[in-house]
Amino acid sequence: MIKVVLAGQPNCGKSTIFNLVSGIHQHIANYPGVTVDKKIGRFSHHGEKIEMVDLPGTYSFSSYSLEERVAKRFIYEETPDVILNIVDASNLKCNLYLTFQLLEIGIPVVVVLNMMDVATRRGIEIDLEKMQALLGCPVVCSSGSKGEGGEGIMQALLETYHAKAQYVPFRMDYDSLEPFIQEIQNTIVPQESALNQRWLALKVLENDETILEKLAVSHEQRAEVDSCEERFHTMYGKDSAASFALHRYEAAEIIFHQCATVSKLQGETLSDKVDHFILNRWLAFPILILIMFLVYELSIVGGYKLTDYTWPILAAFKNFVIESVPSPDLIYVPLFTDLAIWMVNSANALMNYIPVFFILFVMIAIMEDVGYMPRLAFILDRVFKKFGLHGQSTLPLVLGGAMVGGCAVPGVMSTKGIADERARMATILAVPYMNCLAKVPFYTLILGSFFKEEMGLMMFYISTVTLFVALIVSKLLTSTVLRTKETAPFVMELPPYHLPTFKGVVIKAAQRVWVYIKKVVSIVLAVAIILFALLQFPGLSETSKEAFELKLSDALSRFDATAQTTAYYESVDSREKVSALLNAYDSYKAKRMLVSSSESTQKVDEAFKQKLEKGFVLLKPGKDVEAKSINTALVQLSNARKEILRSMKNEKIENSFLGMVGRSMEPLTQFAGFDWKINVAFLSSFAARESAVATLGSLYENNKADSMRAEEAMYANSGYTPLHAVAILIFMILTPPCIATMIVVKMQFNSYKWMLFAIFFPIGLGVFFSTFIFSFGTLAGWSGVEAMSYFYAFIVLSALILGLLPQRGHAWTGGFRNRP
Repeated sequence: MIKVVLAGQPNCGKSTIFNLVSGIHQHIANYPGVTVDKKIGRFSHHGEKIEMVDLPGTYSFSSYSLEERVAKRFIYEETPDVILNIVDASNLKCNLYLTFQLLEIGIPVVVVLNMMDVATRRGIEIDLEKMQALLGCPVVCSSGSKGEGGEGIMQALLETYHAKAQYVPFRMDYDSLEPFIQEIQNTIVPQESALNQRWLALKVLENDETILEKLAVSHEQRAEVDSCEERFHTMYGKDSAASFALHRYEAAEIIFHQCATVSKLQGETLSDKVDHFILNRWLAFPILILIMFLVYELSIVGGYKLTDYTWPILAAFKNFVIESVPSPDLIYVPLFTDLAIWMVNSANALMNYIPVFFILFVMIAIMEDVGYMPRLAFILDRVFKKFGLHGQSTLPLVLGGAMVGGCAVPGVMSTKGIADERARMATILAVPYMNCLAKVPFYTLILGSFFKEEMGLMMFYISTVTLFVALIVSKLLTSTVLRTKETAPFVMELPPYHLPTFKGVVIKAAQRVWVYIKKVVSIVLAVAIILFALLQFPGLSETSKEAFELKLSDALSRFDATAQTTAYYESVDSREKVSALLNAYDSYKAKRMLVSSSESTQKVDEAFKQKLEKGFVLLKPGKDVEAKSINTALVQLSNARKEILRSMKNEKIENSFLGMVGRSMEPLTQFAGFDWKINVAFLSSFAARESAVATLGSLYENNKADSMRAEEAMYANSGYTPLHAVAILIFMILTPPCIATMIVVKMQFNSYKWMLFAIFFPIGLGVFFSTFIFSFGTLAGWSGVEAMSYFYAFIVLSALILGLLPQRGHAWTGGFRNRP
């Protein structure tokens, strides 16, 4: 199998090329140990089996960002056969810097000049043959967004692979650095390494931590490297890393001037004209807010309406599972049946939101492909500076969920790329306030239960208020404990706008949904099993069991008294027969609720007629008076059983190990309107936020076959008001995403003190605001929407006031302030 990697700068169209050549034969995962996406495509071309890996987009091949380290580690450990370097042909000079770094690795490279259509429109002509001769590697053209160039790329790829034996490693002359490179290569780089030893020597001299770790460079050898750098610095008065970069930029400049001809005057491009509006100082924020509101309306509101069509499928699956597991004997449900229903309820509560996520991911993929995401970062940078953050803080915040749907773990990890310590520390503590993907099902559950009509507005509040909270926290921190640190300038490249491809957008959205489904199946269901055990034991006391048995006996006696007066008594004259009829009644009722047409209803009736034969008349008596009498008694018995089961479940959970913890918290959380059940849900969610939905979905649903959604069950069974719901939402908004994020915070700070601060400060903030809003809202008689509006207004106003405070000036004094 030919192993190929795709490498290139962000926004160069790498994913489009990946989709073009690999088709749908791809899957997405995470690189080991980190949450950076790992896309792999396995397919055949002209009889050759190919494994293609899409590396994260990077501007260079250093070790400054997580993506760069992941990409380099992959190259080092996997040693691919060919590197496919995707280059933005309309921005050739900037992209060639990475090309030279890739060529130096010593693995054959195929350069793909993507976006040739854009380059042509801008009057840029590229001499391919000359570029091939200068770079010593194949150069092919493509326009990935138009589906052009796929065959040429694959042909060049296969030819390069088959000519691999004749490949001579690329070598760039670094002039005065050459003696030092040779010294490192001879003394530190292991001679038996499969990778290009010169490249390894370059990386060692660049102090590349990833390569230094891989080569297990000792302290003595590091001292030798430091000595080389010092001697070079003394002799030439410059740093080795800067000299490497300078040589590569000069080489990129030579290639551009010898191979590219610009025939048109570089006036304003279409992207420039669009940016006049998108990045306009007065229009940028209204447009941003409008886009965000549109995203939420389409994904949250529109996606939720789609669940009307997908929920019956999930409900049918639940009914199928209930029919497949051992049936309950009246109020005695087998443990396996209980576990199976708990798992299905947990999974269904989360799977219900797949349409919401799919539309959300489609919208985000469109914004990424169009090129709006870097502009979003650019717009927000102007705000971040006022709160002590850095322009480079934008990426971690966006990854963490500034647009809803991110993940705090990569967000915190990506803060490594922020140069100055003050902004980095502030960003690490701000990222957990973003709306990670795992919180979205919880929001949707609460909004679907209590704010169906105002869902779009409430989601807008939730999605945007987190950014203001993060800014307030950052401002407070950078004005106090972090105020002595300095900041650094922010540089970001804005790519030209592109039309997204339908195939690319759908594949990207589908891959992200698949990652979500796998997470539900793995982590969340594993947590659900642990929670089930913690909520199931120690179980009911003997006294309680006797009390519930007594209630059941009373209900059975009433049913028996009615049945004895009919000719059908023989069908229900024993406890076993009554239990079987009751189970059949519940199952029949559930299936009837899932169908609406008369034809479907008739099919359900026919199925139960065949199953029960003469007993079916007791489920659907028609004009039979005696059957109708038993049917009425059966309905009453079913209701009595549901009530007993609900009471048993509540008592069992209340007395369970987790229930005890939840109840012990009630004296504090009751002021925020929380009962022990919501406490249990929050406790469970620290392992994975999705678990809160799975837990609530199971706590509030009954164990019967029916079509009631988690939202409906919560609304009907929780006893909460919209004001309760707002207090719950505020707590979820302000508290950290999950324990995994906190572990990453500890890694970044290398301090348990800051990790504990990152856990307990947001929790304290969440308890305070939830308690204040609930208590004051109860006294003032606020509705849920009013309470959230006041909270939102307070946070936004506070952020604006803090943003207007004067920023810290320079860190020096003295000199002539008034000219003499």
